[in-house]
Amino acid sequence: MSAILWSALQFAVVSYGCVRVLKFLYIICKSILVHFITPKHDLQYLKDTWTVITGGTDGIGRAYIEELCKERGIKKFYLIGRNINKLNNTRKELEERYGCEVKTHVHDFERDDLSALPKDLSTLDIGILINCAGIAPHIIGTLTELPEGLASTILRVNLMSSVKMTEIVLPNMVKKKQGIIVNISSMTGWRPLPYLSSYPASKAALSFFSDSLSDEYRGTGIRVQCLIPMLVATKVASYEAEEANNIFVVTPENFAKQAVRIIGTTWEITTGCVQHDIQVALGTLFSFWFFKVMFVPVVMLGVHKHRVASYQAKNSKKSE
Repeated sequence: MSAILWSALQFAVVSYGCVRVLKFLYIICKSILVHFITPKHDLQYLKDTWTVITGGTDGIGRAYIEELCKERGIKKFYLIGRNINKLNNTRKELEERYGCEVKTHVHDFERDDLSALPKDLSTLDIGILINCAGIAPHIIGTLTELPEGLASTILRVNLMSSVKMTEIVLPNMVKKKQGIIVNISSMTGWRPLPYLSSYPASKAALSFFSDSLSDEYRGTGIRVQCLIPMLVATKVASYEAEEANNIFVVTPENFAKQAVRIIGTTWEITTGCVQHDIQVALGTLFSFWFFKVMFVPVVMLGVHKHRVASYQAKNSKKSE
């Protein structure tokens, strides 16, 4: 009897290991297919339409715009952001460097009512919508350790801004039977992540929302893509650009270069870059239980907590 149980245990362990390895190989093969074999989606039919982007003055959003200009010939942008100076600077740079036509609108998704978004969004000929506005908690801790209202604010900015923008823009895309929507989510939404709670929850909801939309509008000419990157050197991730090594932490420019290449393709849920695919593949070799037991206390409550605190302290001094 013991021999049978031992054999069954060995079989179970080997089978578990094989499944993990097969998942690893699947992700690697898929990454090669996505980034090196799948042809670019031709955006020529959208070049005379507007590309609307939220959160386009910093980080991933800013780099994404640059890449669309340089590599895909997109020249008409409608920028929505909360900082008028950054909006004006971005508009000036796009006009001077690339000869773009740029509209801007000041809207703070954290404080302004969503009904105050510009009315012309529902009537303009919009071909691409990029939802990139987002915030993250500036401290790592339990819900009650965060400033009052921060958790609900994170959900409002990271999730509801994208939902509302899609509600406004999508009907016209449906009428024209063409358009691309890109939502910037995060790999933190893969599983519940203690001591961040609301941030991964907002990103998980955005991924679910995007995945559902891609099914609802498949075959209609509307393409919905959700990017779920890991660490990119942005202020949301509490990384300075010079800290990026383009291995574990990629620069916004490196990420955007790869992500823009696959815009509009049939790959609807993707990390957006090869480096992050490899990290996800390596992560699948371990169970979520192991991840939670080891990662949360060691990395989340150790390395990352100190990094975020140090980043916030340094940047608060700069702003003084």
